[in-house]
Amino acid sequence: MTIGEKLKRLRNEKGLSQLALERLSGVHCKLLSKYENGKVEPTADTLRKIAQALGVTSDYLIFDNAPLDGISQLKDLELFEKFKEVENMSVENKTMIKNMIDALLIKSKVESVIKPNGQNEPWETRMQATLDCLRSRNKDYSENDILQIVYKAVEEVRSGKKAAH
Repeated sequence: MTIGEKLKRLRNEKGLSQLALERLSGVHCKLLSKYENGKVEPTADTLRKIAQALGVTSDYLIFDNAPLDGISQLKDLELFEKFKEVENMSVENKTMIKNMIDALLIKSKVESVIKPNGQNEPWETRMQATLDCLRSRNKDYSENDILQIVYKAVEEVRSGKKAAH
């Protein structure tokens, strides 16, 4: 697959028009069209700008076997853009965001244990799986942290609040 073909496929997968990619990359849409149609090849700097806008590496656009950057596989363009913004934040803010995401994922898991969708397993089994998941995460949760997370999630589920997904 050529650079132009990969570029066009990625742009379409992300639901971007050439004009939208122009806004994200700073590369004029007429030039993007020429790249996609194989009429000209982008310079290294231009390729870097396009790759960055699409959330992939330049290597991915150039080489057939280069791995796709994980974040670029996101189908939700708004979420993808927000993750790109997070990249420019301080380490402290990134850590805070990661912790918030962890908390929401845990809350969602607890909700699925308490309010299963057609699951036949006893809730105790599902709760144990959730607790095991908490214990195996990279973050060092104390038993008290885990109890607080579970307690808060249970209270929110009981009060009818829904987790943000």
